[in-house]
Formats: sequence, C-alpha cells, structure tokens
Amino acid sequence: MGGGGAANFETRLRCFSAVYFDRGDRKKINELNYGGKILLPNFVLDQLVRLNIQYPMLFKITNRTVQRVTHCGVLEFLAEEGKCYLPSWMMEHLHLDEGAQVSIQYVNLPSATYAKFKPMSTDFLQISNPRAMLEVELRKFACLTKNDIIAVEYNDQVLRFKVIEVKPSHAVTIIECDMNVEFDAPEGYVEPDYKKKTDMPEAPIEKLVKPAEPFAGQGYRLDGKVPKKTRTPLVSTTEEDKVVTELLELVPDNDYKPGTLVFPRYNYKNRATLERELNEKQNGSGAAFKPFEGTGYTIRSKR
Repeated sequence: MGGGGAANFETRLRCFSAVYFDRGDRKKINELNYGGKILLPNFVLDQLVRLNIQYPMLFKITNRTVQRVTHCGVLEFLAEEGKCYLPSWMMEHLHLDEGAQVSIQYVNLPSATYAKFKPMSTDFLQISNPRAMLEVELRKFACLTKNDIIAVEYNDQVLRFKVIEVKPSHAVTIIECDMNVEFDAPEGYVEPDYKKKTDMPEAPIEKLVKPAEPFAGQGYRLDGKVPKKTRTPLVSTTEEDKVVTELLELVPDNDYKPGTLVFPRYNYKNRATLERELNEKQNGSGAAFKPFEGTGYTIRSKR
C-alpha cells in the first residue's frame, strides 16, 4: 500500500533540511528535525481543502532520481512557495541534497498494529525504560515506513532506530492506534557468553606470622631455685587452631597506581570446604583429640 484514496494530489517541491528554516526558533527546528513531519507551503493546504481528503494528512515523498520513498505527516504550512523542509534523517534516507526536487503525494495509510525497531547504537541499552521513551518520541511522527532509519532526541542525545517491520502494510499511520512494539538487538551488540567459565587466579600465598604467645618467657623463683621446665602451652597447637589464630602479614602492593582502584577476584575456598579439608587432614594424621585423658594429680598427700 502507500497511495490511493478519493483525493488525488501531487506536486513537486525543492527540499531543504530543517536547519535552513530561518523563521523558526530552536524549539521549532528540533521538533521538525527529530520527528516524522515536514513543513509545506500554504498553497498545498488550499488545494487539499477543496478535495475530498481524509484526516490526518499523510504524504508520500519520492526521490525519483534514485527511487527512494518514505512517508510523513505535515507539521505546519509555513514553508515558502515552492519549498518544503524535511528532517535531516529523512534527507539522508532519500539521498537528497539541499534544494533537490522531490515528489509530494497525498496518500491514505492503514493504522499500525505492529512495529519492530532496531537501535543503531548500543547507547540504547543505557535507557532504563526504552519502551516508554519511544512511545513519547513517536508522538512526533505520523507514520512509519519499513526500512526507514528514524532519529529521535532523548536527554540531549540523538538515537537512531531502523524500522525493521511494520504491519499490516509496509507503510502505516501511528496516529490513534493500538500498536505492539518490539526491539531487535542493537547494532554492534555482542551477546555475552554466560556459559563460559571465568578462570580466576589462585589466591596469593602470603607469609604467615607466628602468633604472640603470652607468658612464654623464663620463670624465676623467690628462693633462687630454677623452676622445672614443665609448662603447658596456653595456645592450642592443633592444625585447625593454627589456621584460625595465625595472623596474615600485610603485603604492600608495589604496583599500585594513585587514583585507581583494583578489585581482583581470587579463587578462595569457602569455609565449609576449608573445614572439611582440615578434618580430613586431622583424621588422617592420627586419632582425634580427646580431652581429659591425661594423668590426674591431687594436692592432698595420701595417708
């Protein structure tokens, strides 16, 4: 589809980009440049009102030199006689130079039921709610044509979308319609390989420092006699207690660069694995530790 209707209107005009419209302020030029509507001369309105036309007014624009076609609505009838002003993305799509002639034809288009867009940049992924953003920006458009690359402005950033598919025809109107929207993967986007295992380096082996042992010095008696060297260590010497009580020496990072933060990920063992290995090692080295199995002593002498 893309043409036909009770009215038959067609004219040829010289086209210019929106930035060449000197009677508009910055807001007007942005509205024209990042939308799907054009500025037409007033004589087009005079002729259309005399015909049996349907609203909204939709037009088919054709560059007959290269046979490129798109569709648009009309923003206002403010252009000078013999001229029309188009968005920059439309000029690029039609391969038009400033002042080139185009064919403007009035058409009727069916209402859209489905549209699929392909973002032309991965910047699209930074938008928190892209569907809502596009819904707002599409209010500046009257229709969509398959294979068009439209441009919208969002947060002072220009985003481009290729119209991959529209239904029920290759050109549709999006005014007052219930349209389902889908997005294709952005141009240049590479799907991450979630199945690929990330190899993490083993945790660095750091020097262990022997823990402080209280009351480890030599004892003295008041009577001058040398005490017996029978001392029970206050710190447990089991393998498990050593791991818990030994302190790690702080190792300086000689490769540190000021102003940078590095978060290396090492293949540390979790607590359950470490405890299991310690238990296996302890069971393999001998019998398990049993408390209160030493020789007993009494202070009171036997009678």
